[in-house]
Amino acid sequence: MKISMISTLPPIKGLSPYTLNLIKDLSKKCEIDFYGFKKIYPEFFYPGGTKTNEEEPKIKNVNIMNYLKWYNFFSWIKTGFQIDTEIIHAQWWSWLLAPIYSTILKIAKFRGKKIIMTIHNVKPHEKSWIKNKLNSSVINLADEYIVHSEDNKKQFLDLTNTTKKIHVIPHGIIKMEKSNKTKKELIKEYNFNNKDKIILFFGNIREYKGLDILLEVVSKIKNIKLIIAGKPWGSFEGYDELIKKYKINNKIIKFLDFIPNDKLAELFKVSDLVVYPYKEFEASSGAGAVALNFEKPIVVTNVGGLPELVKDKNVISKPNDVEDLFNKIEYALKNIKKLEEDSKEKAKEFSWDKIAEKTMEVYGG
Repeated sequence: MKISMISTLPPIKGLSPYTLNLIKDLSKKCEIDFYGFKKIYPEFFYPGGTKTNEEEPKIKNVNIMNYLKWYNFFSWIKTGFQIDTEIIHAQWWSWLLAPIYSTILKIAKFRGKKIIMTIHNVKPHEKSWIKNKLNSSVINLADEYIVHSEDNKKQFLDLTNTTKKIHVIPHGIIKMEKSNKTKKELIKEYNFNNKDKIILFFGNIREYKGLDILLEVVSKIKNIKLIIAGKPWGSFEGYDELIKKYKINNKIIKFLDFIPNDKLAELFKVSDLVVYPYKEFEASSGAGAVALNFEKPIVVTNVGGLPELVKDKNVISKPNDVEDLFNKIEYALKNIKKLEEDSKEKAKEFSWDKIAEKTMEVYGG
């Protein structure tokens, strides 16, 4: 079997970690023509930057064609007419790309191609009628859908009321090399105290992710340090004001930029607990999938696919609830070893080999 896929791969950001892991295992089962981006967004639309320093991968059975450009309408048309497989698997996540995807997929539908679409964000993270409209304009072009959790499926049905097939296939763990340094070495290197409990907040910093809620919780817990690791989407000033208000500057360690993989591995290793205090979410978390790779204890809020990252209901907090998040973090800090084992078990459930098998079943292969 041979299929075509539209998404991103390194060095472009976007869905590159997810897509790279997926096609590595899919390529063992089928051939893939991959259509990706050379230029994905205008830089001012993406505060986190659009590229990494990674090289374009070379994968057996995958023909990579990264020539889509956001400003080049002819590259969109070329892709629509160049695709020669019967099945197209479109990875969909950003309303900004709606004109590109709509052009390619409309041409493909006119040519009789079957479109399978993985919906990574059921709705845009920031609410707007125009974003919802653009999102729907692409989603409606698919013949079948893949979402990452039963909760995402329910949200998707509530939003679209579609009668088309919806398949639930989990978001796999994002594989990264672990740090060779010991935790003891890292505690010393980062100037932590051996008595400190270290919490990690990781990912692009956006309003819906609930960092403001977490800062208030941190102000209520003794002997704790919070690492904030990620690029702010906008000003960080409001969070700095909260840090000042709660008098927790001595508890906060900030890495407010894109975090290279080797540095990220160190931050996960030195941390005792990873917290995702999202206020609202209609997707599965790539950042959460990274935490499972490092087999870290996780606390989440009960939104989107986040609860599926954990086994213990005692680490699932109500969104926008400071007291409940406080209680869940307190529980987690007292049960670190048990939660580490939970994350190891969860990581096995999200293996890419299983995900590739389920995806092939959707293709009919």
